[in-house]
Amino acid sequence: MKRLQTMSLLAGVLGVAPAWALPPTPQQDEARIEEIMLAEAVAARDAQADTAAAAADVPVIAAAAPAAAGSEAGWLAASHADTADTLGFDDLKARIGKRVTIITSNERQHRGTVVAVDAREVQLSVRRAGGVATYALPRDQIQRIESQ
Repeated sequence: MKRLQTMSLLAGVLGVAPAWALPPTPQQDEARIEEIMLAEAVAARDAQADTAAAAADVPVIAAAAPAAAGSEAGWLAASHADTADTLGFDDLKARIGKRVTIITSNERQHRGTVVAVDAREVQLSVRRAGGVATYALPRDQIQRIESQ
């Protein structure tokens, strides 16, 4: 009797153990792969949104108003636009690796090194307190480009 109980117990353990060790079915594999791919896509989208938000939230530390027309302060210094060489967007391909100042349509100045240029945007590498940031400026938002 004792032997029968031992064999029964052994058969029960051996019968259940392979169920734990069975590989997942192809449907379970595909479902898990889909979950992983969706999670990676969401994480990439969130990281891209965080990067875009960080680039858009660059604080303005100081702003200077231009001298009023006819004011006497106009003779003190030439405006930045008068002293800098203005470039066209198509000239940027020749300026890869060189520093430029790009003024966007919202009058924000971006000073940095041209990394890449295509028909739609320019990639600019800018030094920040935490290191170097590289971001794209769309062509339709660029008001003026100046060489440094």
